Amino acid sequence: PVNPEDRSPSPEPIYNSEGKRLNTREYRTRKKIEEERHSLITEMIALNPDFKPPADYKPPATRVSDKVMIPQDEYPEINFVGLLIGPRGNTLKNIEKECCAKIMIRGKGSVKEGKVGRKDGQMLPGEDEPLHALVTANTMENVKKAVEQIRNILKQGIETPEDQNDLRKMQLRELARLNGTLREDDNRILRPWQNSEP
Repeated sequence: PVNPEDRSPSPEPIYNSEGKRLNTREYRTRKKIEEERHSLITEMIALNPDFKPPADYKPPATRVSDKVMIPQDEYPEINFVGLLIGPRGNTLKNIEKECCAKIMIRGKGSVKEGKVGRKDGQMLPGEDEPLHALVTANTMENVKKAVEQIRNILKQGIETPEDQNDLRKMQLRELARLNGTLREDDNRILRPWQNSEP
């Protein structure tokens, strides 16, 4: 509207970490127009499957997410976060790569003591919730695959004692290999305080 008094009231301003406003009137208008354009193009495709969208059209990226609760309170003696992350984050990276998903450990206990919060003093997202793994991907199928793998690791951590847990043994071997303390001749891990001679 031409008359500023006829406009709807602006929402509370939202700023990014550099102090730049994110939800300006221009941004909100552009977003509204893009959403309308997307719905019209979707409608056209439904009416005419041969319809080709404009060359500059990109459908909005859809992200699907799910939470896997980590039972740290019920089993305080088990290091679930360590099992999930693995040596240098490799276990988590492998699941992410295999399932084409992004996994974040969030909630109470996800950040080491003393490293709580961000530089600006704000709480991290999900910090006030119970410990959980947040899985996001482009398709529900990828999310389900990642969730299943996470649940299997948690189940294995609960049901198998640590000295018999194959995943834990594999992680320790990998860590020893990464640190250069794995002896290949008999696959024993050489502790820093041990002599390399038998």
